Amino acid sequence: MKKEITSILLSTFLLAFVGCSPDEPTLFNEPDAVYFSAPTDSVAYTFAKYPSRTVDTIKIPVTVLGNPVASDREILLESVTGEGVNAKEGVHYKLLHPYKMPANKVTTLLPVIVYRTGDLDSISANIKLGLKENSSFNLGITSKTSIRIKTGFLQKPATWGEIGGIQWAGYGPNMGTWTKTKYKLILEALYDKTSDTTVTEFPYSRFSAPAIYIQYLQLTKNYILAKYPGNYSVPVGIGPTLRDPDANNQVIKVFPSNY
Repeated sequence: MKKEITSILLSTFLLAFVGCSPDEPTLFNEPDAVYFSAPTDSVAYTFAKYPSRTVDTIKIPVTVLGNPVASDREILLESVTGEGVNAKEGVHYKLLHPYKMPANKVTTLLPVIVYRTGDLDSISANIKLGLKENSSFNLGITSKTSIRIKTGFLQKPATWGEIGGIQWAGYGPNMGTWTKTKYKLILEALYDKTSDTTVTEFPYSRFSAPAIYIQYLQLTKNYILAKYPGNYSVPVGIGPTLRDPDANNQVIKVFPSNY
């Protein structure tokens, strides 16, 4: 009798368990999540680095929290408004919909086209992009679901410094006070046709700059001497001469600078 009762109870328990258990835990029914996997929450790009370009492509990395699948999955990327955002979609940048996470991958790069518009001579274009949920992806790490892109052209580098200061470029015996005209001239002087790039930043202090910085100075001075010999002539102005409207119409000199 005891065996029969035990057997009945066990059968009842098993039937109840099978009848009440869900097909699988809710957790595993959730879509995978996606997030921006760039090292920081902002990306800076300057066309000054590539003087011959008027359009370029920035590629933003994204990663999936989850597993790869055998087919492509759409990623929704949208423009976001907010404080400091002044860029106009279709003018300063263009999104290339649709974006996809390729089959059997958990990381990819999302291309965004950026344009060198005329206003980048004076301002930076600040873009903000955000990921959006869809049937393939939830949003992943909260702090990584939006990203800012800052594009510019002829803005003063943050590392320039001022004349008499400790930063290399702004030090008087080197390049001196930053102006747009002087900066554009330096970009031209240091332009490398092979790589289609120039030198836009001089981040070291004047006490610890690498030896190549002396070469930058000499290249810039040689360029001015060859193209605008009047800037170094005695008296000034013998031959082609370039004056700086941003510095009381003075001629531009470097190594040492005259302003």
